[in-house]
Amino acid sequence: MKHQCETPKRKPAIGSLEWGRRHGRHAKGRLTRMEKIAVTANLGRMASLQFFDVLADKAGLIRTYGSTLDGLLPAETTLVQDSLAFAEEVQGLEIMRHSWRTYYFGMLLGAYSGYEVDREILFCSAILHDVGLAAGREEEPCACCFTVQGAERTFKHLIGKGQDRAKVRQIADAIGLHLNGYVSARRHGAEAHLLSRGAMCDVFNMGKKRLTPRILKEISALYPKQDLADALEVWPGHHLEGSRADLFIKLTHNKQGRGASKPDALLHG
Repeated sequence: MKHQCETPKRKPAIGSLEWGRRHGRHAKGRLTRMEKIAVTANLGRMASLQFFDVLADKAGLIRTYGSTLDGLLPAETTLVQDSLAFAEEVQGLEIMRHSWRTYYFGMLLGAYSGYEVDREILFCSAILHDVGLAAGREEEPCACCFTVQGAERTFKHLIGKGQDRAKVRQIADAIGLHLNGYVSARRHGAEAHLLSRGAMCDVFNMGKKRLTPRILKEISALYPKQDLADALEVWPGHHLEGSRADLFIKLTHNKQGRGASKPDALLHG
């Protein structure tokens, strides 16, 4: 009888630490059928936002935002220092540049939309969001979703450094969530939302219409984009079948035609 009054347990969010730790058929980041539909819908939502940004820009209705990059940096806390040191130790130059661009784009888009942002959390999440693809990984992307591995790797490393468990979990969850296409700020916080927006902005140019040409040029000069597709290992058949990365690549690959070997959106700055 007592069980009748219990609140049903909420399913873990796609990409969260808890979600990545599940067992069985959908372990290691494999999506269920309904999860594939949800992620695809998220991508459609982002494409719609970009479509309206383009229309507003053509109509001269969009207001662009810019700032000074120095003014966007986080305070040099031990958490920031430990995260940056770990990133620089294991990540290659192209992923480091992508991670910095992701942080700045996230901060700028957050300011554009009026979000209150914890810079420390957003920076640590951004600088390590692709650490699952970096040197020293325990599994290849074909065996485990790289964001699941990256979230766990970040969690273990920063906890091992004695960092605050609640902050580290927030960072790890943001890393795992960022490949969802769209992340709700209401449910997951501004930092997880803006990490995803920053990454989508850098990879697919989504949101760049909201930023001034001057700030885009400044970011590009400091952190130029070269062969990001290879750095992120965006190769058909390379990532775990049924994972979000596999779904993204298949959707982009099919849209461009079977003769394409890399999603073109990744190759343009």
